[in-house]
Amino acid sequence: PDDGDYPYYDVTNELCPRNLENIGKPPAIPSEGIGILADQVLKGDQTLWWVFNDKGNSHSESSGQPIGFEIRAQAFAFSTNDEINNMTFYSYEIINRSTYELSDTYFSQWVDPDLGFSNDDYIGCDVVRGLGYCYNGKPTDGSGLPAQYGLNPPAVGVDFFQGPYMDPNGKDDSAWNKLRPFENCNAAINGVNFGDGIVDNERFGMRRFLYHNNGGPAWFNDPSIAIDYYNLLRGRWGDGTKMTYGGQGHLGTVEADFMFPGLSDLCGWGTGGVVQPNWTEESSGNLPWDRRILQSAGPFTLKSGAVNYITVG
Repeated sequence: PDDGDYPYYDVTNELCPRNLENIGKPPAIPSEGIGILADQVLKGDQTLWWVFNDKGNSHSESSGQPIGFEIRAQAFAFSTNDEINNMTFYSYEIINRSTYELSDTYFSQWVDPDLGFSNDDYIGCDVVRGLGYCYNGKPTDGSGLPAQYGLNPPAVGVDFFQGPYMDPNGKDDSAWNKLRPFENCNAAINGVNFGDGIVDNERFGMRRFLYHNNGGPAWFNDPSIAIDYYNLLRGRWGDGTKMTYGGQGHLGTVEADFMFPGLSDLCGWGTGGVVQPNWTEESSGNLPWDRRILQSAGPFTLKSGAVNYITVG
């Protein structure tokens, strides 16, 4: 549709801003031009479905005001003979049930990895893949207790397979080419549906990545009030300052969107188009600790009654 908030097919939900009728039975598998319906079906070989909202009780964790979100969530997995068998996936159908238009909306996947022993972890991200990851900061995980990996600990990664739909701009945005990284140095790098000949079906990938610690200075610690959470979603610290490149990412000179990207930001997308040197936990001289990571997608607009979809894994 050319007059809806997002390109989707929804036959029954009258709260959606665009209701298309008489389009036949929705397909179960995404195909060219008809991808969003797959967000509304049960997925995988095993799945768990649940629904929640932010209107049912007081917000004791953040002291924030209810927004009016309904989220229909699904955790699913596949039984295969390859690496996919070791993965889990999570999809979210996000509905704005309020009477307000929400601008500058971000969605973030928050992860407390606790890779075996929780206090010896490092984190990082791969900008091109849209991947956040956690790995052990020492060759041996923990000190031999049952819940610790010991030698050769694994790593874990979280990827935006399909981030939220971007705000429409009336065109098919060009794809990113790794061989010409400075062309289209934008959300096309790790988003999907760019340059596919379809107007306004582009979806964000990872747009921000940072972490906070279990303990430490207030600007770097767990969030406590609503604005702290929102700041983290958009790549800002607890004191409201923008993350910067290098060191601890705080009060530097080059503003940044991605923390500890190594050399994966090939065109300097997260630093204003200026490629930066290698930046990792090791290069910063950090001590491993209990990390919590956030990888966010946005900003996007969610009108009253509108729906958006996200899949991570």
